[in-house]
Amino acid sequence: LQPILVSLSKNEAGGFDYSVPASTMLSELLKLLLSSGLLLRQMATCAPSELLSEQPWAEMLSYSLPGLIYFVNNNCLFFILQEVDPTTFQLLSQMKTLFTGLLFRLFLRRRLSAVQYLALVTLACGTAVSQLPTYRTEAGGTLVHKSSSSLGFLLTLLSSSLSALGGVYSEKLLKGRASASIHWQNVQLYLWGVAFNAIGVYTKDRQALLGPGILQAFHARAWAVVLCNALNGLAISAVL
Repeated sequence: LQPILVSLSKNEAGGFDYSVPASTMLSELLKLLLSSGLLLRQMATCAPSELLSEQPWAEMLSYSLPGLIYFVNNNCLFFILQEVDPTTFQLLSQMKTLFTGLLFRLFLRRRLSAVQYLALVTLACGTAVSQLPTYRTEAGGTLVHKSSSSLGFLLTLLSSSLSALGGVYSEKLLKGRASASIHWQNVQLYLWGVAFNAIGVYTKDRQALLGPGILQAFHARAWAVVLCNALNGLAISAVL
């Protein structure tokens, strides 16, 4: 649903009338508000001291890296869907399963069975085959070459690797303090997400901030993207 909504929110020229960094910042802000509400509800049944580690500032800083990774990845999604269609994106984004499996093995020392390795190889081959040049026949029997954008393909590979890295690193942090509240850990992650995207908004759309306002160009489909991205992020954190 996410790539479809992003594609539907594009203008006739294939770009975005609204601010991409502002869209991702609003998604992060919505996730932060929802996680904060869930955290406050949980704090009614436990002492605040149970949430904090022995080095709270060090723990807070440790979430800056996944926050930066997700900042780059979430904004990258919009540029990818300017180069490829949602179907191609969904096919190519399956590569994050391959990257996740390899990173689990490298960083979390998880053993992969022969069947799992075979599945990863099959997935890689399937993704590669999906990028083979294809042809369509137009009126008059002319064969026209049809292939995905090379830039879109490279950006999707980058996005898949960043998504896998962010997921594995976040899980390492989550499992490092298994007794800690997932809502508190999410609040720390989303605080960094809001901060990085706020810097992006100020850097890219400073004139809009000083002029008519950053939200003026947001239409119904743009708000649907904000909501979808926020719910998608919360669902992924719940799975971890």
